[in-house]
Order: sequence, then C-alpha cells, then structure tokens
Amino acid sequence: MGRFFVSVQPGHEDALFREIRNFWPQMIDLDGQPTKQPVAEPLKTAGGLQLEVPDHMGYQINFFSKLAGRVLLRLTSFEARYFDQLERNLEKVDLAKVLDLDFLKKQLNVKVEHHKSRLNNEKNILEAVQNVFSKKGIKISAEASQTLYIRIEKDKVTISLDTTGEHLHRRGYSTFRGEAPLRETLAGYMIFKLFETIGSEAAVQIFDPFAGSGTLLFEAMSAHRPNLERDYSWLHFKTAPKLFKSPTWKKNYRGYSTVPAVSGFAVDKDEKSIASIQKNTEDFKRTFQFEKIPLTSELADSANIDLKPFKNADQLLWIVTNPPYGMRLADDGAKKILEKLAEDADGLLVIHPEKWKFSIKNLTQKSTEVFNNQGLKLTLSVFTKNQ
Repeated sequence: MGRFFVSVQPGHEDALFREIRNFWPQMIDLDGQPTKQPVAEPLKTAGGLQLEVPDHMGYQINFFSKLAGRVLLRLTSFEARYFDQLERNLEKVDLAKVLDLDFLKKQLNVKVEHHKSRLNNEKNILEAVQNVFSKKGIKISAEASQTLYIRIEKDKVTISLDTTGEHLHRRGYSTFRGEAPLRETLAGYMIFKLFETIGSEAAVQIFDPFAGSGTLLFEAMSAHRPNLERDYSWLHFKTAPKLFKSPTWKKNYRGYSTVPAVSGFAVDKDEKSIASIQKNTEDFKRTFQFEKIPLTSELADSANIDLKPFKNADQLLWIVTNPPYGMRLADDGAKKILEKLAEDADGLLVIHPEKWKFSIKNLTQKSTEVFNNQGLKLTLSVFTKNQ
C-alpha cells in the first residue's frame, strides 16, 4: 500500500473524491482487468486528498482525473526543528528503491515549501538537502526529469515523489491557445458539475458561445476517457508494475472506457480562436484516441445565434461557457447575450463576475459557488429548466 496525495484547487476536495469514486471501477488491477477493490476513504486537507491505496492504483489516478493537479507519492515524514535533524532523517530516505538514479544521471529536481516552521529559509533548506544528497552522488538540478517535494508544516517534514511530471492540466491537446485561456482543470470541474446535474448517461449537446480555443468542449468530449498518451513520471519508476511496461498495456483500457453522449457547438467572433479549435481538434483526437468527434465550430457573433434549430427531443441542450470578463468586468454585454440564448436552452452553466445577476425565462438558479481565479473573484452558477 502506498500513501498518495492528490492536489486540487482549494474548495474542490469533495468533488475530487466523488470524481475518483466515479472512475475507480475503470482502473485496472495487475491482471489487466477492471479493479474490484473499493476506494479507501481519504484524509481531506485544504488543497487535496491523501489516500492509502495500492501503488498501481494511486499511479492510475493520473490517467483519469480531470480535477487533480498533481499526484504525489508520500515517502516518509518526520519532525525536524533544526537542520541537523533534517539532514539525519533525509539520510534515511532510500530513493534508489523507487528511482533508477544511474538512468537519471544522479540528478534530481527538489522543490521546497515551508509554513509556520523554524526551518523557514528555502535556500538553507536546499543547501541541507544538497549536503545529504552529495554524499550519495546526487546533484540537485532543475533540469532533472524526476522531482522530490519537501514540505515543512509546523516542523513536520513530509517527503514526496512526484508521480505526474508536467502538471495535469496540460492534457496534450491545447497547443494553440487564445488570450486568457481557461485552465483545463477548471474547465474539467465545470463539466463534472454538468454531469452531476444532468446525470452521467444523459445525451447532451453543449453550446459555448464564447468558445475561445475550445477547452470546455474538449473537456466534455474526454470527460470519461483516460489520458494515456502523456509521459508520466511514475512510468519510469523502478516500482512501475511490469504491466505498464508492456507495449500493449493501453489496450487494457479500451474496452472499459466509456464515451459520454456529447456533441458540441462552438462559436467565437475571433477568427484566431476558431482556427485554434480546428488545430487543437487534431491533437485532441490523437491524445484521446478518437477517429472523429461530434464538434462543430463557427466564426460568428453569438449575439446573432438562434438556438431553436439546435433543439431536439433526443438531447438536452446546455450552454456551458466562460464569457469575457477581466478588464471588462463592467461590461455586461456577454450577460445579456447569455440571458437571451438561455431562453431556448435546458440549462446554463457559466463562470461570471459576482456582480452579474441573471434573469432568465424558464430557467432557475440551482447552485452558485464563489471562487478566485487569477486574482479575480468570480462565481460559478448553474441554472436548470423550471420543473
């Protein structure tokens, strides 16, 4: 059993555990079959969850989670108020059990965090770490492909090894991005909220009238599919199961993955945005193994779009969007467009400034969340059809 810490945007910890429970049955055991093990209850802290699960299960969270930022493997923890205590305990950490240090050219990236601790000088902490590692022939280098995290909280030191590599919001498809792009993990949370509202099996057409580079729609298309094409750090661990070193291991997931009944329609009046969506589509199909995806995009002003022709009895029609704000917080033009469009929709899920108050015929506000994004205080609101 391993101890894993899965980071997430503060406030989304409960949603992360619900997401993990949802995709847990799609993860595979060492026999290549879907797991029959139940997921353990986590220890919740601000900004993440700590779970005790078999190593091969903890590693796979990287494949499936759309909300998580990083998955860390806890190696050890100890008390240290002085540098000599820190160094003595670091000497006991046997990195060679997990890492092939010769393959890494005896280099390791080290990142330090400290909070309310006597050991509170990052430069001095790194010097202490280097003192210990140099005896083992290991050099600290920001260019190293594996990263060790050292967190000191109130004199308790936690040593963790990164299993993720590049941050999980980098899915591999957003090569082309517009101005002020929506981070994929936040977009993933919006899509998670959508499926919690309508049900994971619901057939839905998603319309984004301010699509940008298409992040929300791509997240919807890949909501229940693992991202198997990235080069995760743990795949190079000594402890990576042989199953995942086989050239055919990815096939084990193909029959178990589910595809949501989702189609998408993207509109933006910026020509570069529509071009970005079309270019990202090809990367997206390669990343998530789609031959084609039901996504159309159009260069148009959303103020002139009529949603009535898009409605049909077989699909729900939802507007899911992150409209323009920021420097234009005082401009409520996008709000007025959304109020008009939403009259013909089954629901609206939108990020918006707190001051925007929506009045939409036939829709009622179901939930609202206030959060900070890049220094802006914003609201995530969900509106559903009146019953």
